[in-house]
Amino acid sequence: MTDKVIWLTDRSRTLQDWKCPRARYWGYHHEGRGVVPPDQGLELMLGSALHDGLAAIAMNWKEHGTAPIDMIAMTCGKSVYENLMKMAGGDEDGFGFAKEQSVLIEGMLRGFYKYAWPSLVAQYPKVIAIEQEMTFPLNEGVTFMAKPDLILATEDEDTWVYVEYKSTSSKSENWVNQWNTAVQIHSTIRAVEHTLGKAPAIVVVQGLYKGYQSYGKQSSPFCYAYYRQGTPPFSYPEFSYVFKPGFKRTPVWELDPASGGVAGLSGWIDGMPEQVLAEQFPQTPPLYIKPDLIDRFFAQRLLREVEISQALNVVTDPSMPDAMRLQFMDGFFPQKFDQCNPAGFGRPCQFRQLCHGGLEDPLSAGWTKREPHHTPEMEQFNAETA
Repeated sequence: MTDKVIWLTDRSRTLQDWKCPRARYWGYHHEGRGVVPPDQGLELMLGSALHDGLAAIAMNWKEHGTAPIDMIAMTCGKSVYENLMKMAGGDEDGFGFAKEQSVLIEGMLRGFYKYAWPSLVAQYPKVIAIEQEMTFPLNEGVTFMAKPDLILATEDEDTWVYVEYKSTSSKSENWVNQWNTAVQIHSTIRAVEHTLGKAPAIVVVQGLYKGYQSYGKQSSPFCYAYYRQGTPPFSYPEFSYVFKPGFKRTPVWELDPASGGVAGLSGWIDGMPEQVLAEQFPQTPPLYIKPDLIDRFFAQRLLREVEISQALNVVTDPSMPDAMRLQFMDGFFPQKFDQCNPAGFGRPCQFRQLCHGGLEDPLSAGWTKREPHHTPEMEQFNAETA
């Protein structure tokens, strides 16, 4: 028997609502299903390519006990390069960025398979589920959707672990510690238990450090080496994985074996010191589930999701005067102005133009309706438009 679904929610909606309720409205409810800006495609494309590669590693491991990492990494990198060049209209000025980002994705996948993956499957060799749709009913009509990256288990399948991948520009202690009470991560456990009949005992957040932008370049050893030209026979060219005085940052894809470099990205990563590799893949210690915390999360989400559902019935009523509609929007979807352009770390809100730029019809300005990423939501939209 399937659950009767009236209202769907998920982790992304929750995070957006916590950050700014008005952004939650724009991103998930405006025009019936939310709108996205024209420039959102880049980040989504890069994230999708990385997760596709990680899923392919797990799928091949489950079936064959190994993974064709050369094919997986190169295919994902090539896809990123071609998409970025297409976005740039084939302009040669876009070559450097396209190559850099494609090498970053390929490098992270190769590095992950070389360093992080072996330690994961050494402890949990059984692959239970890979990006499988899972749900948890909050009540008779409100359903929480989840798609956990990976569920692994011990050899006897007695202990399950939920592995969540997170690409990150930080690998600080604060980044690691934040997940201990990140209830939106832990809440996925309930969806796994409801769908598969067994709950993972622990959560592990596996980071993939992509570095940060420095002088217009991606600061990552997957993208750039450090090179010092030699003067034979007194000295010879040298390459380094970390900065050294007198060394110049050089694209990995331009390394020349004839000058002392390695053959391609594969060779560069094969020779990468373990300490350097380890720094690219921060991992939390095992996080144990806090049932009371999850109970409170779902109780509070149920109240808020019902409130949002009822509020939308009001603010989307075409007969409502504009002044009254704005009053209801301010009450149920208040703006968090400190999130419009956060000080310090954090990106400007992608919906600033809708709140402050006077853009009344985003669809006529290149914005598009949000595409659902969960199967239950896709099925619901298809049923409503049939």
